[in-house]
Amino acid sequence: MWTEMVDLHCHSRHSDGVHTPTEMAKRAYDSGVRVWSLTDHDTNTGWAEAQSACENLGMRFIPGVEITCEVEITSDKENPSSWHLLAYFPDGASDEFSEWLVGLKEARLPRMKLMLEAMKELGHDIPIEDVEKFADGALGRPHLARAMIEHGIVETVSQAFDEYIGNGAPAFRERPLPTISEAVQMVHQSGGITSLAHPLYYGISNDILVPRLLKLGVDCIEAIHNSHSDSYRYELMQQGMPISVGGDSHGTENRPSPGKICAPIKHLHPCFRP
Repeated sequence: MWTEMVDLHCHSRHSDGVHTPTEMAKRAYDSGVRVWSLTDHDTNTGWAEAQSACENLGMRFIPGVEITCEVEITSDKENPSSWHLLAYFPDGASDEFSEWLVGLKEARLPRMKLMLEAMKELGHDIPIEDVEKFADGALGRPHLARAMIEHGIVETVSQAFDEYIGNGAPAFRERPLPTISEAVQMVHQSGGITSLAHPLYYGISNDILVPRLLKLGVDCIEAIHNSHSDSYRYELMQQGMPISVGGDSHGTENRPSPGKICAPIKHLHPCFRP
């Protein structure tokens, strides 16, 4: 049996999305979603609003977060600067975990200042306030890209990444990241569930990837992701790990709303089933 009622990967203005948690919850509900998670990058600041919106809509909310981690396995095919671990807390997260997240969020500010200094050296002076107004939570490169558009430096977000702030570009700067193992440990200490986000992105074959995830204690894998082909989804579902499902909506034109993504109920982790 399959369902389109679950979407566990979504972003709001608290990270790099363009809408509030309330708006994203409404979009999810209107698309038929009944089990939904807000998974902003490295922050839980949108949870309270998302929870309230879901209660008003009659939709089950699972607090979530997408944790930016160090690259776990180097790929010959792709060159990601980080791996992303989804964490879910059906029974709520501990204060200790929330404090740990604050540390991750605060690490973004020094990095942003370094990137703004690099932009200034390239002849483009962008006040940090012009970046912050695009974010309600953790500052990220998409917020800087929108500020660059506003300043007339680039015309699109893609151009900003390609020419200035993408991996290896002139204004790109690294920031300290936890390992997958460290993140898994913190999530489990708080009673949470982990899932590797969009595994195709990392360019690692499944016969290498899945055993490593199991060794690290990762609970699930996001086999059903908007970027995955049907054949890749099927291949992952045969690996023996429970799965999660995520449309990865940021509210943009590419995928404006959560939902409309089909997943087999028997493969979903029990905590995610409608």
